[in-house]
Amino acid sequence: MRSWRALRDDTGSAALEFIAGAIVLLVPCVYAVLSFGVIESAQFAVTGAARHAARVYVEQASPLVATDVARRSAVVSLTEQAPLADSPRVTISCGGGCLNSGGSVTVRVTVRVPLPFLPQWPAVRQFTSLTVGASSTQSNARLGVSP
Repeated sequence: MRSWRALRDDTGSAALEFIAGAIVLLVPCVYAVLSFGVIESAQFAVTGAARHAARVYVEQASPLVATDVARRSAVVSLTEQAPLADSPRVTISCGGGCLNSGGSVTVRVTVRVPLPFLPQWPAVRQFTSLTVGASSTQSNARLGVSP
């Protein structure tokens, strides 16, 4: 009879239950906070890179130079702000003549962002990373001055 009471005695199990419950709840919450932080950082970096590339584009004299400089400035801006797993994709489109007065340019920058603590093998990369993108449109305000 004494051994039965010893088995039913739950003295000291509250601390163990608290630790187990805290681990089960705390680990996913910490991972979610880390993941959201990485994604938000990448979103800020991509937004800044698109905005900077659009501004640089309209300041150039020729479309070929402008495209090259805008792509390089987007890549440099991204690498300064966030670590990247892949090279960014920079897409440039024009409306009404990119470098003409009243024209506008739209720069779209997308990049894949790896989630923290997950493997980045080529076979599983599509499941362990997210694509983050942003676009920015800049008007050309040269008011009839040809480059």
